[in-house]
Amino acid sequence: MKVGLLFYHSVYDEEIRALLDRLGCVRYVEVPQAWALDGGERRFGTHIYPGTDAIILAFLDDGCTEPLVSAVREFRTGRQKEHTHLAIIPAEMVV
Repeated sequence: MKVGLLFYHSVYDEEIRALLDRLGCVRYVEVPQAWALDGGERRFGTHIYPGTDAIILAFLDDGCTEPLVSAVREFRTGRQKEHTHLAIIPAEMVV
């Protein structure tokens, strides 16, 4: 088992949830609004720096990890989606 840590612009919530559902990666916790500084782009939820990011922490079975990595790579090719980031972290133990 692994843990996927996914950061993305919150305007893509529905697309990301649909992607996770399609892949069968349905055990996750979402933080729907997080401030982000990504390169020169700031999303602090203010009128000066509008928008926010979302964070998903997903528990991934071995069969879901590679398909998720491939799907996120493909997703990142879309307009303004290059700020989507995925980290795969080994889970020593999940209870």
